[in-house]
Amino acid sequence: MGTDRAAIPARAAEALGDEPALRLLQELVAIAPTNLEDLAQGRFEKPNYGRAAEAIVRAARTRGLATRLYDPIADPDSEGEYRGIPRPNVIVDLDRGAPARVLILAHFDVVPIPAEQRARWASPPHALTQRSDGRLYGRGANDDLGSGIVASLLAMGRLSENPDLPRNVRLLACCDEETGGAGGIEALLEHDRRLPEGDPGRFVTGDVALIPDGGTHTTVGSSGVAFLEATYPAPVPLGVGIALGESLVGLDAVARGWRSPLPSPDWPDRGAPEPVITGRASVTRFDVTATSPGSGVGLARAHAETDAGNQIARVVTLVFSGPEEALGQLAGRLAPWITAPFRLEPAGPSAVERRPGTLALQVVGTAAHGGYPHRGHNPVPAALRLLEAASGAGIVDAQGLGRVTYTTDLRLPPEMELETGLSAAFADLGARLPKGPVAPSIVAPPERCRPGYALPPDHPAARRLDRILREELAANGTFGEYGGTDASSLREVRSRDGTPLPALVFGSMDDQANIHDAEESVDPRTLAGVARAIERFVRDP
Repeated sequence: MGTDRAAIPARAAEALGDEPALRLLQELVAIAPTNLEDLAQGRFEKPNYGRAAEAIVRAARTRGLATRLYDPIADPDSEGEYRGIPRPNVIVDLDRGAPARVLILAHFDVVPIPAEQRARWASPPHALTQRSDGRLYGRGANDDLGSGIVASLLAMGRLSENPDLPRNVRLLACCDEETGGAGGIEALLEHDRRLPEGDPGRFVTGDVALIPDGGTHTTVGSSGVAFLEATYPAPVPLGVGIALGESLVGLDAVARGWRSPLPSPDWPDRGAPEPVITGRASVTRFDVTATSPGSGVGLARAHAETDAGNQIARVVTLVFSGPEEALGQLAGRLAPWITAPFRLEPAGPSAVERRPGTLALQVVGTAAHGGYPHRGHNPVPAALRLLEAASGAGIVDAQGLGRVTYTTDLRLPPEMELETGLSAAFADLGARLPKGPVAPSIVAPPERCRPGYALPPDHPAARRLDRILREELAANGTFGEYGGTDASSLREVRSRDGTPLPALVFGSMDDQANIHDAEESVDPRTLAGVARAIERFVRDP
């Protein structure tokens, strides 16, 4: 799909029911408002936020909706650390003077596309493409450009034609959701805390919040999330670095013991380990850069091929240095330690530079969103087991020195307080971390952490949305959620009657969505259903 009118497939426009909405989705996917934060490597890249915000403003105003921008780096009273990177957030209002307001919380940032993933896209990831199956493919087509931004504006545009709405509507189109919300919803809340309760200048105000950033069912509980960044302050032997990684992998067994009463939407058909939501921990980023590979065969480089801390990579690339003859035999010697569902293969596309005289291999698994590890097969633990076995057998030098970094995506059940989960995690790690003259640094940056959120399943707003989604999206009940969303950011917000603001998650993420991975897609018919659900929730009694 290009930018000319002929490039809009008639059946996609017909399925969505609104050609301008389809064009907006096309434009946003092409803008590619990627959000990369890599604390260990010092990378903070958000190159296209401004263009995306401008496109959203234009589309909203075309539909007769009032808009304004809030960027915390332009606010002299903001106390956040934003590294000088613009963080625009778009506030879109449909105000009919009604006594109540529905707040819609969506985000326009998308996860980057790592080098390994590019070859697995059958069409350009930043060009919205409709294929023969009728689905629209592209990064962000589902999460959350389609489900959140486009569907919400489509619904608000239609509602704007009604002069007698029973509820006002406010859309917060935020940035930074994929990395914790620091410059997005959290910045809006920090702004609001400086104003008195009830002040009309507050952004995050309403009587109920809809978050179209989830599955097609009603979700009343979103998992908490903490990103643990682990590294050594100086190069360490390979064996020490592996031991740190295995301690982080072992955290999953502890987290699995944390259980929620909320039912899992992935049980039993999508591999969930329990019929209810549990905690879990996934080592997503794993990186080794050798400073001294050692004698014989040494590990020169290791890299989990992902640019997002909340994405489980499909492959881990391992680069070995050493004598030519030994490298020629290495793949065969390592192969017995890799078992199904994992594979050991010659390296394919990678972000790692491969120098002459080295051997690059990849441990291949199945990618997954960090919040849903049961949907994939994480190759990081398999790679660590392989390196441990190979170094124990003397095939790879365990004394070679290297810089080692890890990111662990730790998810907490919706009801667990963040402090409780972090305390338990650090206590477990403290008991199992490798002992030595140099201690690792393991931190959970506050801007990369958020608690969970839980709403009683029988809350009237949840029951009402459930009825609507059963009719519009053939939903099958009310559940908890594995992946964390912005729902947790709303825990402190109160409705106008002083009660906690109810937040409900739903959206277009069906079984074929592949969010964060290659071939992310959305069914335009489902997007239309999300828009209708929002419209009905606002309009109906």
